[in-house]
Amino acid sequence: MSGTPVRILLARHGETLFNVEGRWQGQSDSPLSARGLAQARELGRALNAEAIAAVYSSDLGRAMQTAHEVATLHGLTVRPEVRLREIDTGGFTHKNWAEIDAEYPGQREIWSKTPASFRMPGGEPLLEAQTRALAFIAETMPRHADQTIVIISHGGIGQAILVNAMGRTVDDLWLTERVDNCQISRLEWTPDDGLKLVELSDVRHLEEVGSLRKWRTTDAA
Repeated sequence: MSGTPVRILLARHGETLFNVEGRWQGQSDSPLSARGLAQARELGRALNAEAIAAVYSSDLGRAMQTAHEVATLHGLTVRPEVRLREIDTGGFTHKNWAEIDAEYPGQREIWSKTPASFRMPGGEPLLEAQTRALAFIAETMPRHADQTIVIISHGGIGQAILVNAMGRTVDDLWLTERVDNCQISRLEWTPDDGLKLVELSDVRHLEEVGSLRKWRTTDAA
């Protein structure tokens, strides 16, 4: 990797009530569950020894609440960013699997097999969501050469960032490990090479509080 890298700690928000209920959140919101808040606090503790220069977060409440648990330990203010929002899940939003299958038969299976070419009814194409997130990274990272920054985002958009860092496309969205609530993935970014994955989905800090362990193609984002 050429150039002075930015070290990125990419994490998903804590578990929410909709996660527990199996409901798709998209760009709506649901509060953190008791375990989700505990996960966020453990994430903050896990990153407490890092020399963090900035904490960026999706502007949705579940991500901002998680990011606050990291930022306060470093005397930082969370920087909200709309481009880090979850994929707009359109007509799937607020629905569980059974409700989606009843209203949109067969469409969840298409999402699981060909996510790159699928648009949820009234929602956002995956490639467009990835493009906005990567545009934020390309625009913002030059300010943080040789620094460590935190990005708090979501399951779907976080996965889209990770496949890019692995040199893959959004067609490969489901080939990586699951993105658990409050997992930590370590990446580096340089102007010449963009994103590179260093470590994928560290969940060691969550051993005591536990995890839902469910986010995949059929789970709520």
